[in-house]
This record gives sequence, C-alpha cells and structure tokens, in this order.
Amino acid sequence: MTPGDDQARSPRRRGVGRRSQLVLFSHWVEQWLVEDPNLSSAEILSRIRRSGYRGGKSALYELVRRLRLLG
Repeated sequence: MTPGDDQARSPRRRGVGRRSQLVLFSHWVEQWLVEDPNLSSAEILSRIRRSGYRGGKSALYELVRRLRLLG
C-alpha cells in the first residue's frame, strides 16, 4: 500500500463545471421561507420560475431542504 492509495479509494465530490442558476435566486428563497416557513417547495419553484429561473427543480428542492434544516 502506498501513500496515495487512501486517496484513490476514497470517493471525492467533484465540482460542477458551471455555477448553478439557483445561486442568483437563493436569497429570495431564503426570504420567502423566513416569511412563511410552511411554504411548499412547489410554490417556491413557481415563484422563482415567474422571476426567470430556468434551472432544475431537483436543485431547488435540495436548497429548500437544506434551508429548512438550518432554520
């Protein structure tokens, strides 16, 4: 076993090649959840889509999940 073997065996998370579109809208999502913690993810998606968000819903749902855990 060589020193580099541990690194080769452990999975590393890779960054995405481009910045998420969601970054531009995340402050709005945070604010909406402060104003109404029970706001559904579907309603948040609808709101940011009306505001110009064209990204995926999975990314948004993950952001909402993380924010709810922190809040």
